Amino acid sequence: MEIIFSKRMGFCPGVKRAWGLVGKTLQKKDGPIYILGELIHNQEAMDKLNQWGIKTIDDLNGVKKGKGTVIIRAHGEPPKTYQKLKDLKLKFVDTTCNNVIKIQNFAKQLSVEGFFVIICGKKDHPEPKAILGHVQKGLIVDSINDAKRIPRMKKIAILSQTTFSPENFRQICQILKKKTKDFKSIETFCQMTHLAQKEAQKVAKKVELMIVIGGKGSSNTQRLAETCRRLTTTYHVENDEELKKYWFEKIKQVGITAGASTPDWVIEKVKNKIKSFSC
Repeated sequence: MEIIFSKRMGFCPGVKRAWGLVGKTLQKKDGPIYILGELIHNQEAMDKLNQWGIKTIDDLNGVKKGKGTVIIRAHGEPPKTYQKLKDLKLKFVDTTCNNVIKIQNFAKQLSVEGFFVIICGKKDHPEPKAILGHVQKGLIVDSINDAKRIPRMKKIAILSQTTFSPENFRQICQILKKKTKDFKSIETFCQMTHLAQKEAQKVAKKVELMIVIGGKGSSNTQRLAETCRRLTTTYHVENDEELKKYWFEKIKQVGITAGASTPDWVIEKVKNKIKSFSC
């Protein structure tokens, strides 16, 4: 059985940077280290951080004033979080992805200009929630039906979560254009995510079976799986333990891709498990 790997998979530059900053923080450890929410959407990676003594917290309520270092995840945080860190006199390491920071700045500027800012993204995802925290008036929209329910307004601007579908974004733009006389849209998709999608498509067109590796809660991994399913039989797994031997019976070529939050060691274990099935 031949295994074909996508040319663009695994940690994106933003996640690599976040992971590297965590490593540097560990080397300079001065008291407890906390991560506010999941650093990245991958359970194995989060488990490893916990093994290293880093505690994942949902909020700052239980952190003692002036005690420890807080890591801001790659998805970013709203301004109120930074204010609370300042109030608590806590050191922090900001691993927010540079692309996300750009979107936050766009949102802030549009808000100053008087726009109602709409962010296309998952309503329960930390990235659009953090972006929304930078505007005076705004809303997260995750579907065309959501967009249809928005009333007419004087000024509407639209941005997107980095991993939101470009096709859905453009459809939502067409709907919202009709609801205002002053409309502005900025395409804020992550180019690395787009490239990963294209490379995964190339592989999926060649093979009988596609394995997509990544957290079930990872938006970009979900989109990879959806894209590949349109082209071939596809399974989305978080790790090698989820692989089933019968999937690979009579399969001559299998493709592998992985989400932007998937560590190399997880990809390696999946590859080795698949190889063992053909022995």
